[in-house]
Amino acid sequence: MENREDILKKIEKLLALAGNNPNENEAIAAALKAQEMMAKYNIEFADVQGSEVKTEIVRERYTPKKSSHYVSKWKYSLAQIIAKNFCCKTYSLGRDAIVFYGYEKDAKVALQVFGFLFETGNRLADKYYRRCKKEGRETKGILNTYLTGFCAGIKEVLDKQCVALMVIVPKEVEESFNDYSKGFRQISNKLNTANDSRAYRDGKQEGREAATARGIEG
Repeated sequence: MENREDILKKIEKLLALAGNNPNENEAIAAALKAQEMMAKYNIEFADVQGSEVKTEIVRERYTPKKSSHYVSKWKYSLAQIIAKNFCCKTYSLGRDAIVFYGYEKDAKVALQVFGFLFETGNRLADKYYRRCKKEGRETKGILNTYLTGFCAGIKEVLDKQCVALMVIVPKEVEESFNDYSKGFRQISNKLNTANDSRAYRDGKQEGREAATARGIEG
């Protein structure tokens, strides 16, 4: 069994990989794996060498690319899941852009993880849609159903780690965002889904896999 010092070194290596890697997919996988290991071994960010507390609150913006089967509304649910797990608040600009509001390091990681999972979800949903069409299945609402499951799978994985790490949005960020967001209006994120439990189940499984960062061991 590995001792605590060896585990800390692995986590430090993963965080370094996440912060200094030109390959975006590898960087995201490393960040998710570091969070997973910290939850598993009950390690806090303060225990990891080189971890810093950022005092500057920033806004990091993501504007999605559009595709042939582009489904936009699911991004609001995904953004809420990611923000909660990376100590941020989130809101949208218009109907497209998603913004993460928090300390600089938290907001930047949230932005990267969101972008990776959003693009992965859309790619997998497109693939699933084409497969259903080829099989002669009803496709109306299938994308939304699959992506609702995809979000549920991500939430299941990340929320377990969030609880284990006792992740909360810092009080200063909450208070700053409450002032900043005065006058914001609510927009609907309701999705028209199909009555297809298989699509939801398949989406949930692939959401779990996307959030687990398999194959990254540090």
